[in-house]
Amino acid sequence: MDEIIRKGIIDILKNNMTLLRIPIRQKAKFEGWLKFELAHYLEQSGMQNIEVETKTAYRRDRTDITFVNNGEPYYIELKTPNTNWKLEGVNNNCRPITKNIQSVIDDAKKLNSNNGIVAFVLFPVPVGDNRWKFYLDRINEKTDLGLSREKNCELIDINIDEKNACSLIVCAFMSKRFSSWP
Repeated sequence: MDEIIRKGIIDILKNNMTLLRIPIRQKAKFEGWLKFELAHYLEQSGMQNIEVETKTAYRRDRTDITFVNNGEPYYIELKTPNTNWKLEGVNNNCRPITKNIQSVIDDAKKLNSNNGIVAFVLFPVPVGDNRWKFYLDRINEKTDLGLSREKNCELIDINIDEKNACSLIVCAFMSKRFSSWP
């Protein structure tokens, strides 16, 4: 299921490349917009009972997107963490990347479900820069979910303006049951 989510996010991003120039140049997170685009994508893909920001009966908090596929409920936590790396054509303002990556780790643990899916778009990354792999390894180390760059992530290159480009790293993975407490 995480592959379907990753593919959906990639399709959405590729279909909105010119729109994405705005948040990328400002390092402005675009999670809210992407959440509704992804919910719409899931609905168009035949998923049922799609809801955004839903509080379920057994959970204290809300998940970004919930849906049902073949009678099985799924819960998505979505993030758009920005990097603090310098790029031409991009503002230099944002919080440290380590805090943004920690929020991805926290979401995986918050889901605490074998039907939980964490999806994130790390941006902006200089084209050809591999520093992002260190942060995927950190997520893997803290969650022990067996993440793989090849299986869980895909890069999309996007033009920021007429002269500059960057990469977006799209990753999605299944969470797990970390504890018996919701």
